[in-house]
Amino acid sequence: MTVGIVVAMDKEVAPFLKGKNAKEIKYGLYTVFNFTLAGKDVYLIRQQTVGEICSAGATQILITKFNVDVVLNFGVVGALTHEISLLSTMAVSSVVHYAMDTTSFDGHEMGKYSCFDDVAIPCDEKLLEIVHEVQPDMPIVRCASADKFVDSAEEKQYLNKQFGAEICDMESAGIVITCALNNVPCLLIKSVSDSLMGGGKQYSETVLVAVEQYVSVVEKVLERL
Repeated sequence: MTVGIVVAMDKEVAPFLKGKNAKEIKYGLYTVFNFTLAGKDVYLIRQQTVGEICSAGATQILITKFNVDVVLNFGVVGALTHEISLLSTMAVSSVVHYAMDTTSFDGHEMGKYSCFDDVAIPCDEKLLEIVHEVQPDMPIVRCASADKFVDSAEEKQYLNKQFGAEICDMESAGIVITCALNNVPCLLIKSVSDSLMGGGKQYSETVLVAVEQYVSVVEKVLERL
């Protein structure tokens, strides 16, 4: 099995490469690292920058160029409720691209793509079952995703109320939508780097710790694939 991993930043690459003899591949402006993890052939791609378009492009490269069988994404997120604690790690059940809005054109509710049955686009159920098996206490949540760093508590509370999301980020929609359109299963595991009342300053202080949280989960999941 060939596994693709999408990460957004250099800080999210380093924990995966620690102790690995990784081959570095340049593909356009993207950087891809090829190595073995838990007995699987892994291609880890680092986005050129944050955002949905770059994450979608990175995901498509993994699928088209490197023929991955599954796509995993690991990154940091913001919490949308007080119940989601700082540095907690969780799996994503579904993603809402809340910046998608064609209401005035076709009457669809905000976030709705005509090619999907629901506003919330699901991740792969079998992969989520593996997560539950290897780490039964890990929460499974919905993510609100768009090209915006959500810094205010008011906007975070709106996203929670409007879309039923518990976390938010700037990459998940691009990954999940691209995988769905290619019929490739995907799994997203996230660590919380800024709480409901936190923002950019809290993120910069905790991101490295948050990244370290999910590396062990990655290996456990890959061992079961």
